[in-house]
Amino acid sequence: MRAKQFWAAITAHITIEDLIWVNGILSPREASLFWRMNLPDQQHAIRVAQSALGLAQRVREDVDTELLLRGALLHDVGKVYGDVSTADKVITVIGHKFAPRMMRSWGREGRGSRLDNLRHACYVYFHHPRRSAEFLKEIGAEEELIELVLHHHEPMMSGERTELTLLRQADEMH
Repeated sequence: MRAKQFWAAITAHITIEDLIWVNGILSPREASLFWRMNLPDQQHAIRVAQSALGLAQRVREDVDTELLLRGALLHDVGKVYGDVSTADKVITVIGHKFAPRMMRSWGREGRGSRLDNLRHACYVYFHHPRRSAEFLKEIGAEEELIELVLHHHEPMMSGERTELTLLRQADEMH
C-alpha cells in the first residue's frame, strides 16, 4: 500500500477537469486551503472524494454528499505545502510503521534545525486532523465539516455520521 502511495506521490498531477471540479465543490475560502496542500496531497484528496462519492451511491441511507465531498477534499489541509520535506515525510512514514507510539510522542511542532524539521514532520503526520480542523475553524466553516475532518483518523464508533464512516473508508482505500 505504501509503495502505491509513494508512486502516486511522485507521479501526481492535477488536470484542468480536477481544478474545475474542486473549485465547483468548495467555497473560495475552502479552496484556498485545498490549494495550499502539496500536489500529492491534493491528488490524494481528489481520489478520496471520488471514492467517497462512489461509496455513498451504494449506501441505502441518506447521505449529505455535499458535506461528504467537502470533507474528503479538505480532510488533509493540515498538511501545508513546504511545511514538511519529502525526505522527512518518508522517514516519518517508515518510523510510524516500526515505532508508532514513539514517533507520535517524539513529534513536536516547529521547524528549525534538521532534527526540528523531522520532529515537525512527525507532529504534522500524527496531528494533521486537528490542524485541518483548526484551519477550517479559522475560515468560519460549519461545525459538521470541522467534526468530519477532525475525526477522520479515529476508530469507528456506533452512532457516528454516515459521512464520517464513508470518508474514513475512502481515505483507507488511498
